[in-house]
Amino acid sequence: MTALWANPEFIRNVRSQLRPGKVIATACICAAISIAMGFGMSHQSRTAAGPYGWGPEVFQVAVWLQLLMLAAGGGIACINSIHREKEQNTFDYQRVTRMTPLELTVGKLFGAPAFSYFVCLCVMPLAIFGAVMGKLKFSNFVTVYAVMLVASEMMHVFALLISLLTVKGSHTAAILLVLVLLWGTSAGRGPSSIFQLGPCGPFYAAQVAAWPTRDDTTVTKAAETFEVPGAVDVFFGQKIHHVPVLLAIDLMFAAWFLLALVRNVKRDPNYYEIYSPLQGLGLAIFVNLLFVGFFHWQDSTPLEAQSVLLTLNILVFCCFGLVMLRNRERVRRIIRSREEQGVSWLDVTWPAPLMIAGTLAAGLLVVLGVAEGRNPQVQWNANFAVLRSLFFMAWIVRDIQFLQWMSLRRGKHALVTGVLFLVIFYVCVAILMAPLGMYSMPERAPFSAFFVPSAVYLLDHGAWAIRPAIWGAAFVAQWIFIAAFVWLQQRTIEELNSSAKVSVSSPAPAYL
Repeated sequence: MTALWANPEFIRNVRSQLRPGKVIATACICAAISIAMGFGMSHQSRTAAGPYGWGPEVFQVAVWLQLLMLAAGGGIACINSIHREKEQNTFDYQRVTRMTPLELTVGKLFGAPAFSYFVCLCVMPLAIFGAVMGKLKFSNFVTVYAVMLVASEMMHVFALLISLLTVKGSHTAAILLVLVLLWGTSAGRGPSSIFQLGPCGPFYAAQVAAWPTRDDTTVTKAAETFEVPGAVDVFFGQKIHHVPVLLAIDLMFAAWFLLALVRNVKRDPNYYEIYSPLQGLGLAIFVNLLFVGFFHWQDSTPLEAQSVLLTLNILVFCCFGLVMLRNRERVRRIIRSREEQGVSWLDVTWPAPLMIAGTLAAGLLVVLGVAEGRNPQVQWNANFAVLRSLFFMAWIVRDIQFLQWMSLRRGKHALVTGVLFLVIFYVCVAILMAPLGMYSMPERAPFSAFFVPSAVYLLDHGAWAIRPAIWGAAFVAQWIFIAAFVWLQQRTIEELNSSAKVSVSSPAPAYL
């Protein structure tokens, strides 16, 4: 791998964004704004805040300016990077260059937001001036920029991945997604938060910039270490300062996004595969480990805790299942590549084995977390906790298997049609549940488990004792549905297999 300053893609982006005239004009504008802001804030706040009171304010304003340029501006630049090249039909030329996928990815990652980095450097003198005049601790100064750079890089990798995967007409939605994610990951932790984890977005650097700076500031002493209020996380019962946690989590997510980029950046768009099956499974388990490790167990009962964690897993495994789905063209290529071996049992049941393994592992991880984190005085039944996880597993596998069968059917938008059918099904069921008293009458609640994942939220010892046979029948019914969708999928694959054999065996037409 070549060095960054010798990377052709990085050099191309830097030359196009940092032209001499643009650089000089930007530097002059930043210098004028910095001088005016420093002079105005120092004279306006001196009488009210004391000799050092305006220094931290200047530093915080400078940090906010740098965050807006690096996090938001750099993220939008990464979104525009590959998307614009696709529209200009120049991205295909980059895919066939001699650069490795990692070199091309790194060149775009640091080259696309090159102008944002330059603006941050231009504002740096204002930040240093505020830090010096405010007697800011050097450790706080380093922490601010460590958080800013690491969290911003994580957002840049994610934005670049979104730019690679976006199709025509979804560019605006991609930008809104990145901006919403920036806001969501930087929101403060409230008293009713379900996780004992602070914000992990780049804008947390602004909160670090507002930390106490002088030794005479009152802080809380716990476990023989000084802790800044609101800057401590709890991971599996252990208190950890939030900054190392933020850096570790952002670096790990950046590594996951980078892996997806390197896998696909030089592939044809028709052959994109974000993760391999095992990599996708590993990412789902990693996310669940974070869920369980940082969960706030003291504010909920065991049933509520499991319900919340399994609800969060709906989004995780729906995304995981959608990514693992195979369309007709991909199945046809797999069949052609196995001329002698034929279709395997894994092809027929795909992605049920992978979904079963993932949801079962996540469900058991949640059960173990609830068992360890609950209040010892609260009643706990591990058997019903495992049964709720099994209901969750069967429900997710049922829907994903239905979508897999739909995606193999003929039609331009087979998968979209399948998702639409699922939405219509759940809307109709929700409309019928209320008048039939499925949730208001305990004796009718087990019947709802045939259609929706109500068992995750309602199943306990009392509900089971009313009608155990109905709960058991609802659980068995899910596997009957799964078997039916697998059978339909097998028939569809057999049709594809027969058509593939005919196309291979048919002789080419002779031309005179």
